[in-house]
Amino acid sequence: MALQKTIKVRQVFQSYPIFYQPYIPPVMDALWQHPELDFGIQIFVEGEGPYVNKMPSYYYRRIFEKLLQKFNKKPYPLNYLEWKAIKQDVDVVHIQDSYLFKKIYGLLHLDAKKRPKVVITLRGNDTYVKPWIQKKWQDFYKIYGNKVDAFIVMSIHQKNYLHTNWGISLDRIHVIPISYGNKHAHQPKTLNSETIKIVSAFRMCWEKNIDGNLRTIAHLKSLGAKIKYDLYGDGPDAGQVSYLINKYDLQYEVCYHGRIENKELKKRLIDYDFFLQLSHSDALPTSVLEAQSYGLPAIVANSGGLPESIVPYKSGYVVEAYDTKQAAKAILDLWNDSKKYENFSQQAIAHSQTNFTISNEVNRLLMLYRSLSE
Repeated sequence: MALQKTIKVRQVFQSYPIFYQPYIPPVMDALWQHPELDFGIQIFVEGEGPYVNKMPSYYYRRIFEKLLQKFNKKPYPLNYLEWKAIKQDVDVVHIQDSYLFKKIYGLLHLDAKKRPKVVITLRGNDTYVKPWIQKKWQDFYKIYGNKVDAFIVMSIHQKNYLHTNWGISLDRIHVIPISYGNKHAHQPKTLNSETIKIVSAFRMCWEKNIDGNLRTIAHLKSLGAKIKYDLYGDGPDAGQVSYLINKYDLQYEVCYHGRIENKELKKRLIDYDFFLQLSHSDALPTSVLEAQSYGLPAIVANSGGLPESIVPYKSGYVVEAYDTKQAAKAILDLWNDSKKYENFSQQAIAHSQTNFTISNEVNRLLMLYRSLSE
C-alpha cells in the first residue's frame, strides 16, 4: 500500500499568537498535531510556540536578499521567506495576515508548477472596506488576485463579493468559516428572570454599528421592558459607546466592560438570554457562533455573512442594520414566548456545534491543502 504523502505547510503571521483572534491558536495546534501535515508558522515580529519560527531581522533579510539577487538574477527577485519556502520544498505557503500579501509577489511571478501553492485568508475588512479606499489592495486583486492559488473566506456572501467586486475567479475562493472552539455539552436555555439580559462582543469600530445596537436597547426601554445590556470589546471608536449611552439615557440599562479575555467571556455567556450584533459590515463573526453554542438566540443584521451565522427564524432573527425597532421586536417576540425561546436556543446550539467547531475547520483546511498538493 502506498504511503500517504506528507503535506508541508507553512502559515505566515506578522506576530503569533494574537489577542484579537483567540480562536486561531487551537486550530493551529490541531494542524500541527495532524499526522498528514508537516506544519509550522513563520512570524516576522514576535511570538512563541513549538511550531513557531521567527524570521531573521529585517536588516539581515535585506542583506541576504541583495546577495541572492546578485548571484541568482530573476526578473522579480525572491525575498527571504520565498527563498526559504522553495529551499525547504514547502507545498503550501498560507498567509494568515492578509496585509502581508506583498511577501509572496516573487512566488506569484514563478510558474505555478515550480513553486509552493499560495493561500491567503481574508477575514472581512480586506474584502469589504480596504479595496475601496486603498490602491495597493486594488492593484493586488487586479494584478495578482488570479495568480493566488486559493483565497479562504468566511462566508458565501464574502465569496460572491470578492468575485463580483474584485474579479477573483470563483474556483479560487473557498469558504472555510472560522471556528468558535471545540464541541461542548450544553442544554438549551430557559427564561427565568424578569430582566432581559442581552450581550454583544465586538471590536469598537464603525463597521459594528455601535449606534444601532444601543438604539435597539433604547427602543426596548421605551416599550417598558426591563433590560440589562452588557457590551464587551475595545477599538478606535470606544469613546462612541460612552457618548451614546449618555445620549440615549441608558446609564442604568447598559454596562460597557471594554476589553475582556475570551476565556472570561465564555464563562459569562451562559448568564445572558440574547446575543445582539447589527453590524454594517461583517464576514462572519465568531462571537455570534460562540454565543449560539451556549444556547443564546442571536439577533443579527442583514449584512455580509451575518445571516449565514444563524438559522433565520430558527436560531435567531435577521433584520436590516438600520431597523432597530424590528430588532427590539424580535427580542420581545422570543421573550414573550418561553417555549419558542427554548426551541430557538436548542437550534442555536445544534447549528453552531454542527457546523463551526475546530474539527470542521481543520477538516476543510486539510481538504484544501490536499487538493493543492496533488
